[in-house]
Amino acid sequence: MGFRAGAPLAEGRRAAGRIGRVLSPLHALAIVLGLALAALGHYLFWSRRLRVRTGEDELLFAVTEDGWRLALGRRRPRGAARSLPVLLVHGVAANRASLDFGLERYSLSAYLAAAGFDCYALDLRGHGASRRVRRGAKRGFTFDDHLSLDVPAALDRVRSASGQERVLWVGHSQGGLLGMAACARYGERVAALCALGSPAFFPRRATLSPLLLALVVLAGRANRFLARMLAPFSGYYHPRVSEIAVNPRNVEGYVYRRMLATVVENVSSGVLRQLAGWAARDAFASADGAVDYRALLGRCRQPALFVAAEKDRIAPPEAAEKAAAAWGGAAEVLRLGVAGRTSGDYGHADLLFGRSAPEEVFVRVREFLVQRSEGREQPPLRGAPPARGSRP
Repeated sequence: MGFRAGAPLAEGRRAAGRIGRVLSPLHALAIVLGLALAALGHYLFWSRRLRVRTGEDELLFAVTEDGWRLALGRRRPRGAARSLPVLLVHGVAANRASLDFGLERYSLSAYLAAAGFDCYALDLRGHGASRRVRRGAKRGFTFDDHLSLDVPAALDRVRSASGQERVLWVGHSQGGLLGMAACARYGERVAALCALGSPAFFPRRATLSPLLLALVVLAGRANRFLARMLAPFSGYYHPRVSEIAVNPRNVEGYVYRRMLATVVENVSSGVLRQLAGWAARDAFASADGAVDYRALLGRCRQPALFVAAEKDRIAPPEAAEKAAAAWGGAAEVLRLGVAGRTSGDYGHADLLFGRSAPEEVFVRVREFLVQRSEGREQPPLRGAPPARGSRP
């Protein structure tokens, strides 16, 4: 029997190959698990590090007819109280912290409370501290569910807490759209409307519709996770896609990072599909097409202030102008970003978080609401805004 010098080497290679085939899947699994743990650690660490808590005086709850418990962050009035409470309603992919931010300079609710208003910042179903509390309460929902179920529950809770039948409605984006529809459907409960960046018309629908459809497919239930993963890197680099929802150059970096870690929420695909349909057809209607919300604007008699930003790619100024023209009551449009009138170029979310938003946006909202709470006629909003640093 002859000796083959290469036999041990060949056998060793075959054994190594067999071991490699066994270890390769294990190595791949270990790498995947390692990456997953690193991502989870990154998410948990920065979510905790960057999140800022809202500063409400108390957290109230309202239960909807179908079994959702909605959260309302209440800021009691400082000083002499105004006659009517303020209901503040957030937009799509946000929560009540967008209107009562933990950095108090950028809290519209805190600003209005300092002016004597009893303020209630609402978390709509599926957002913030709102939860399903009844078996069978549906998970999916649309704009119509917010209007027919969330709004009446919130109005009733504000009435029981404040003792007032009517509210002054302040809404950002979808919150303003809900306010428009509420003025028509619950007209006796809403005394006035302030809508910030709320597109009841879609003059730029060719660019907006693909955006919303992409969000339905790509973001949806991962929206909150993605925002918190990106939060620590935001404010240093400004990709153009981010300018759809905010002009990051008009927001302080530390504010932008905390906004992503605190405000951004997951979105119901039903809501986004409905909004995408509106943008594609230039419509504002119920999901089944039975109710044309836009056609009802002419029936609304409440005074209204429509706030629009020149660089808002979701709700451009043309949309606000058209909504004011269709409104049945006294309506005013405030355009921000016109040369010489404001310090920054405002986009969509920086109506709330812009560097000078308290002096250039909040003050105008306050003036409008003060006029409504005191029953005075609304004068035109003209002239330059107050200097930076002014306070109510």
